[in-house]
Amino acid sequence: MAIRFIIGRAGSGKSRRCLDEIRQQLADNPQGNPLILLVPEQATFQAEVALVSTPGLSGIIRAQVLSFRRLAWRVMQETGDTAKLPIDDIGKIMLLQRILHKHDAELKLFQSSQEKMGFLERLNAFFSELKRYCITADVLKDYYAKKIISKEIEGSTSLLADKLHDLLVLYSEFEKLLALQYLDGEDYLANLAKQLQKSTGVCEADLWIDGFFGFTPQEQEAVLQCMRYCRSVTITLCLDRAYSVGERPDELNLFHPTAVTMVRLQEQLEALGMFTNEVVVLGENELPRFRKSPMLAHLERNYEQRLSPRRKHYPAVAEEALNESIHLYAAVHRRAEVEGAAREIRRVVREKHLRWRDIAVRVRNIEAYGDLLASVFDDYSIPYFFDQKSTMMFHPLVEFIRSALEVVLHNWQSDAVFRCVKTDFLLPLNKESSGIVDRKAMDELENYVLAYGIQGYRWLEAKSWEIRRFNSLEDEEATAKDEDTLALKRIQASSQLIIKPLSQLQQRMKQSETLQQRTEALYTMLSDSGVPERLQQWGDEALAAGNPQKAREHSQVWDHVMNMLDQMVEMMGAEEVSLELFVQLLDAGLESIRLALVPPSLDQILIGSIDRTRTAQVKIAFVLGVNDGVLPQRMNEDGLISENERELLSELGLHLADGSRRKLLDEQFLIYTVLCAPSDYLWLSYPLADEEGKSLLPSEIIKQVKSLFPLMQERLLLAGPEGSLSEQAQMSFIAQPERALSYLTVQMKLALRGAEIAPLWWHIYNWFAVQADWRDKLQRMMRSLLFTNSEPALAETTRVQLYGDHLRASVSRMERFVACPFSQFVSHGLRLQERRIYRLEAPDIGQLYHAALNALVKDMQQEGVLWGMLSLEQLTERASLIIDRLTPRLQSEILLSSARYRYIAFKLKNIIGRAAVMLAEHVRRGAFVPVELELGFGPGQTLPALSFQLNNGFAMDIIGRIDRVDRAEGAEGALLRIIDYKSSSTSLKLAEVYHGLSLQMLTYLDVVITHAERWIGQKAIPAGVLYFHVHNPMIQSKNALQSEEVEKELKKRFKTRGLVLAETEAIGFMDHDLSGGSGRSSIIPVALKNDGSFYKNASVATRAEWSLLQSHVRQTIRVIGTRITNGEVSVEPYRMGEQIACTFCNYKSICEFDPLFAGNDYRIIQPRSNEQVWQAMALDIAGESVMDIPLKQKGVQ
Repeated sequence: MAIRFIIGRAGSGKSRRCLDEIRQQLADNPQGNPLILLVPEQATFQAEVALVSTPGLSGIIRAQVLSFRRLAWRVMQETGDTAKLPIDDIGKIMLLQRILHKHDAELKLFQSSQEKMGFLERLNAFFSELKRYCITADVLKDYYAKKIISKEIEGSTSLLADKLHDLLVLYSEFEKLLALQYLDGEDYLANLAKQLQKSTGVCEADLWIDGFFGFTPQEQEAVLQCMRYCRSVTITLCLDRAYSVGERPDELNLFHPTAVTMVRLQEQLEALGMFTNEVVVLGENELPRFRKSPMLAHLERNYEQRLSPRRKHYPAVAEEALNESIHLYAAVHRRAEVEGAAREIRRVVREKHLRWRDIAVRVRNIEAYGDLLASVFDDYSIPYFFDQKSTMMFHPLVEFIRSALEVVLHNWQSDAVFRCVKTDFLLPLNKESSGIVDRKAMDELENYVLAYGIQGYRWLEAKSWEIRRFNSLEDEEATAKDEDTLALKRIQASSQLIIKPLSQLQQRMKQSETLQQRTEALYTMLSDSGVPERLQQWGDEALAAGNPQKAREHSQVWDHVMNMLDQMVEMMGAEEVSLELFVQLLDAGLESIRLALVPPSLDQILIGSIDRTRTAQVKIAFVLGVNDGVLPQRMNEDGLISENERELLSELGLHLADGSRRKLLDEQFLIYTVLCAPSDYLWLSYPLADEEGKSLLPSEIIKQVKSLFPLMQERLLLAGPEGSLSEQAQMSFIAQPERALSYLTVQMKLALRGAEIAPLWWHIYNWFAVQADWRDKLQRMMRSLLFTNSEPALAETTRVQLYGDHLRASVSRMERFVACPFSQFVSHGLRLQERRIYRLEAPDIGQLYHAALNALVKDMQQEGVLWGMLSLEQLTERASLIIDRLTPRLQSEILLSSARYRYIAFKLKNIIGRAAVMLAEHVRRGAFVPVELELGFGPGQTLPALSFQLNNGFAMDIIGRIDRVDRAEGAEGALLRIIDYKSSSTSLKLAEVYHGLSLQMLTYLDVVITHAERWIGQKAIPAGVLYFHVHNPMIQSKNALQSEEVEKELKKRFKTRGLVLAETEAIGFMDHDLSGGSGRSSIIPVALKNDGSFYKNASVATRAEWSLLQSHVRQTIRVIGTRITNGEVSVEPYRMGEQIACTFCNYKSICEFDPLFAGNDYRIIQPRSNEQVWQAMALDIAGESVMDIPLKQKGVQ
């Protein structure tokens, strides 16, 4: 049994020596004794590729490339030790979940810790560490009893004592359960050491152990047994010289990890009475890897002297040796760093005729760079493979399982249901059999569910899937339209696809008690839903799209999930578990699923982490993120045992893995191996700032490399080809057409602004212009640069299609156009609507106020009951009954859907009751009485529309519905006024009327006055327009108030606002308290002086002014109608003081108006006083007509 060490510095040819010896033996005797190459698990694929690609070898049946675990499995297969059930990390985590649940009451420190994110993973990792360091539960118990309980370390370890107590309880139970029937992967090496002598396949083998920097005690024991029983063992170590038994390497020695390994192995061999036969030292004169790169050879030769106080000056490098094999880059941020690396990769592949596999990218934290590397390399068409195990928590299958169980556990919460739906596993697999049910149908179903508030038990109620529509709260249920009936059929079909499998799962879970029964229920749902077939289909589609890595993910995830379910049943199948615990166990297992993929292609760039990935025969290495605290890494304590606790246990003789201090020192050896990995070219770069703009510092490695090469220049990687760069430097950004077009876009934008750009970009522009495949993309790019956020007027054909030749519009549409023409176009022209959501909003409450108060008035009219006949209690009771009657019609019974909404309904009853009482007070104090409610005007309504013939040939009718019209009989005839109920305090501002922002009330009054003879049989006089604020105000006072004072305050709060006729008779009809010709009204916005004149702040208008208002409103509406039918759809929101049109606009995401961009300016409207408004109206009517002149041009601003 020959034992041999092959040592040498990085690049000395140790791995090649091993492979050459195996190749030679294969060539000499293809069918001799076994040849085994033992390498780290993550390096097995590369070693196999290197071996099988050997020219001239007809077969390698003798040779095998194995990892420790795979070697152990081979031995167990041969010796018959595979009867136990294998258990992986997923199974162990679920087993730990069960143990924690069982022993929770016994624990001192870790009670309820299983609920903490990541705790189970850390606990499993610590138990694995104990096994790797050959610490059993008995050993841990012995130390706990002798050292902790005996108070040997009393005074500083109360926390450690509690921690060890809990760990001992859990570890003992963990080992006991595993020993019964399970085979833990961490026990493979222990079994290997015990059973290796029984394996003829291994004992007759020649063994080469390559690529390891050190061994755990468990691995060391396995290596020693191999040395005892194998024919020969060769171990390679990265060392500068041989170390003898008893020698203690300096802690600061660069090769400390491998030196300690060599010493320990030799000491253990000596203890067994065995000795090393040979130590082969390679590369004493020259390192083969760096023959072509003196710079890299100089770096390797002198890096270990970086800390020596005697080496203030490194040996100079000959000028001819500076062949730019090493490059240093600082980048403005990570994206600039990654894009710079991508450009350089494409350059070296193109110019040096390299293969992608000749290049490796190494980063410290692959999670920080992973998404960015994937995105940028995709942009640059660079094939790559991530050497990491990927989590499956975001895979559709995992989400399907979790969301389906959440539906059952949390009683059909709609967000969980649609998370389940959007995985696509509930959709029919074949399009031919899907009928009308597809993703679009599911979107329609989701809209229905959101609009009608389908939640919880309502998913399973038949009436939830019946559309009930009301045209308004006052109307009876409307007859369903044909399109509604068809939509309902689609929705019902879609809902059944969801309800059937999930309700079956729910039923099976109710009938299940044991974990096995619950697992079978879950598996049945997965099988019935066609999950394996769907995954196969996705895998085939991924392969067809050229994404083999994604295809392998789809194929592996099902096997992993099934393996996890099998382990759950094996471990706890007969135990009764609640659904909550079952979900917890399942979540713990799903979180632990990691997919290890092999490269789908041989010719790809390998992207890996510095501390995990092993690279072989790499010509070029890109090391990114060389920042302070990253490389070397700043050590963090994230395990169950702190650094101090590790040192304390080590002092007691309980040796665990190295602590942070030793790991930090060993970082230098890791960095050395990374820097010396490439044979031709090394790229080192670091970002100057992170994603948030915080500054980052370079690593000490950058300074050390600069010291080694004083003449080397550090370059800066910018985010783009800035004008300050030379043309040659800008040329380096032209590495790939897609990215070149992106950079060209920025340059063309600068050119359009008048800036001078390098001639290079005009050549690039011309290249794209003449390339048939790129011409369209170039044109789209240029159109985007010339884009202005303005909409041209609609073409005549489009106008006719949208509006016809006869426009019917409401007054609110006119107001919306003045606020912003584009908003009017989107809402009324295109008829876009927001997604309906089942929630009570301000418009719904306002609609309820209108309906309730109108119903109250209507009921009293039908019953012949006068306001003065009803007491406060009677009015309140009537209001409550009306709310009860209207509630089922509002938003699909939203006010009955929950306790919260029922309370809101109760509050609304109080508000309506209080408003009814105040309205009664207004009626009692005046002569005006309601004569019509919800008075419609337009085709088929009580009154005709307000019609206009526009100058552009279009006709326009203004249609609508007036909430309430009151009438009083005066000396000259009927007086009419308009009352509108508002849920917020509202007033009529003449400036808004003038600009067209508030036309509704005056238009309504115009309609009833214009058509009074036809309606009431006589002409009428405009008496006013008033807003009534519906609310239930809280009266606050520092002193206690009498009931009369409270009522007086309440009346003030319900004072109407608006504009009334400036005549004593009309004023008196509205408030008898003003009939005497003086006083201040508490119910209308009028105050009279003693001489009968009005105070300045009184909201009144003379008949002449009413006529002026009527003329101005009509002409404003005519102008707006003309602009609409002319096709004006410009994005021009108004601004008047702090008031802007965009505040409550639902279409901001469509118009993309942004005042920060050029051309996106508000249409400024200057506020005006009432006197200025009256003067401007008079001038408009007397002078040039406004009807044909756009408001913006006329200066109505």
